[in-house]
Amino acid sequence: MKQGLYNNFYKYLVDSFDKKQAALTYIESANLTEKRNEAFSIFKELGFPTRKYEEWKFTSLAAALKDELQLMIEHDHSLINTNRIHSLDAVHLVLVNGRFAPELSDVLPEGITFYDTQATMAEIRFEDKISTLATEDDAPMLALNTAFFTEVSVLEIAAHAIVEKPIHVSHVFTVNDIAEFVPYRMLVIAEKHSEATIIETFHSDSLVHPLFVSYVCEQEIHESAILNTHMINTLPENAYFVQHREVFQYRNSVLNNSNIALSDVTLLRNDLNFQLKDVGTETNLIGAYILTGDQHVDNHTLVDHQSPNCNTNEVYKGILLDTSHAVFNGKVFVRPDAQKTNAFQQNNNLLLSDQATVNSKPQLEIFADDVKCSHGSTIGQMNEDALFYLQTRGIGEEAARKLIMQSFIFDVISKIKIESLQDYVSDLLNKKLNTENLTVA
Repeated sequence: MKQGLYNNFYKYLVDSFDKKQAALTYIESANLTEKRNEAFSIFKELGFPTRKYEEWKFTSLAAALKDELQLMIEHDHSLINTNRIHSLDAVHLVLVNGRFAPELSDVLPEGITFYDTQATMAEIRFEDKISTLATEDDAPMLALNTAFFTEVSVLEIAAHAIVEKPIHVSHVFTVNDIAEFVPYRMLVIAEKHSEATIIETFHSDSLVHPLFVSYVCEQEIHESAILNTHMINTLPENAYFVQHREVFQYRNSVLNNSNIALSDVTLLRNDLNFQLKDVGTETNLIGAYILTGDQHVDNHTLVDHQSPNCNTNEVYKGILLDTSHAVFNGKVFVRPDAQKTNAFQQNNNLLLSDQATVNSKPQLEIFADDVKCSHGSTIGQMNEDALFYLQTRGIGEEAARKLIMQSFIFDVISKIKIESLQDYVSDLLNKKLNTENLTVA
């Protein structure tokens, strides 16, 4: 029995596919065209996921899809705010609605190469990589992206390159005149013995009409490479953002990833999959979110230990107020050959309203016997002893509550190693805590 959502937008997409694909046939490889057709067949059959899907049990897309969404049209971005972090000494790359904007971007340093859509399609060695790491057999939103993306870029870090400056990829979305759907992709390749930092921010000044973004990022981290990645979502209300990230790690590689949501985005869904393909890998994951109003944030993480002697450490923290809703589903999978695995996972939440909801589900699936694995989840309220202590020191109740919330989240933010980026995220935290509608029930 079909469980998907088959609404007007679904019908619009199904009716649009053949015409859209006909326009792309001449610029993309036969291999990619075949992948698109397969993905479209999957989406056409499954439809949009509903809560009847186990992986979408606590997240509904019905509100995001109720408007008459249309595929993205071209916008003038000559006066766009590129969300440059002025205190950050970084190389700036700007994508506007998924399309590279060279006139708004910096020149890349030696060791880093960026390929826009045209260059990516023309480079034969990327043919077998695009839409290959992330597969969509039972993932309708990933299949939707594969079928309909038009913009795709590649960020490649050369072998043995040590890139000192962070690369700030600014994903900017323009103010829209209609409700729009923006699907696009990026492939990141960190060649062996390389080291780099990539900061991704997602930003729009304001949205008149709903914006639905589907973003897929595939990453390869090769032997002994170190890749630091930061995802910072600053999207406003009326934005619906669904991300799928598929990461392949190879022998002795290291990935440090932060996932920060301190914005007013209406709905945010992150599907973050990390496949530890070879021995000696290290994966460190941190996340933070503060939700107000009726915001909904869903973080699904999967760390798949496929080889021995690998280490993972994951800590996510969130604060919920008003009628907001958070979902954390973190799975650590240890395969039979992945002996000597060391994996830790923790999700902590402060629930500060009787109407807010948290669904937290840390999971371990272990099929090896020589491992050290632990996981945990906590959902609690404000520490009244700490609150009383601060008040006895002359701090008002409202200021004391905000100070406790700040301290709770800063435990994650403090793990960001770049001082100016940490300051930027701290400013986002303070801005969120100082909003006029911030109330504690």
